[in-house]
Amino acid sequence: MTTPTSSVDLAVAAWHDAIEAFCRLQPHGYMKEGPHGTRSIMSGTPVPVLNAVISTTRKPEVAELSEFAASYRNEGLPWSIQLRGNPVDSAIAQIAADRGLTKSFILPFMTKHLDADDTDALPLDKISVRRVPAEDHETYNSALAAGYEAPDQVFRGLSAPNVLSAEGMTAYLVEEDGTAVATSFGVFLNGHVGIFNISTRPAYRRRGYARAATTAVLRDAYAQGARTAFLHCTPAGRGVYESLGFATSEEWQVYAAP
Repeated sequence: MTTPTSSVDLAVAAWHDAIEAFCRLQPHGYMKEGPHGTRSIMSGTPVPVLNAVISTTRKPEVAELSEFAASYRNEGLPWSIQLRGNPVDSAIAQIAADRGLTKSFILPFMTKHLDADDTDALPLDKISVRRVPAEDHETYNSALAAGYEAPDQVFRGLSAPNVLSAEGMTAYLVEEDGTAVATSFGVFLNGHVGIFNISTRPAYRRRGYARAATTAVLRDAYAQGARTAFLHCTPAGRGVYESLGFATSEEWQVYAAP
């Protein structure tokens, strides 16, 4: 990857390191990188943004990206092409279209500086937040899938025991009266923490559980020495993250299959 030159570049580099670490934990996962900043990642999970050809630089090398896209083997799984920023070179849009990736959308990359305020007590009332040990992976997987309203098998790779017990990786469950209602996942590395897998069961939304799940990651990461947090957000979660102090640092362009 190109040497980072700003705090945003450092956060993006940490995101790539976190995704690579996750891919390395998967049975068929891998990462490879070209000399001009193009990466291929394969997680083996049926999530298109986790199987991708990605430009790590703001100005993609079109020829290299085209080569990576043409040789990408998705093993029958959904995948994507991801770029830092928009608008996108029309040649890249054509590369994506040639591979059947005709659906495009913006994926905000948000960052936040962590300080002592992030060590405040969690806003808990009748709920608890706990770290998830590897032996409780089924409970975590079920809650994660329910939050995304998807089949359990979609998230097996994200909640595998070796992932939950990996160094620098921590999963969290928010529970109400013993029911797992929300999830989060943090990856701590190089003074950064990545926020992933924020989900809430439909019947429990808009009660502050996603905020509690996110806050748990920030609190523990700050105690470990993290001073910057990063995440990709969906429209549904953007308000929660902004209320916690996250701001959009970049808007990534994503191409995926319809």
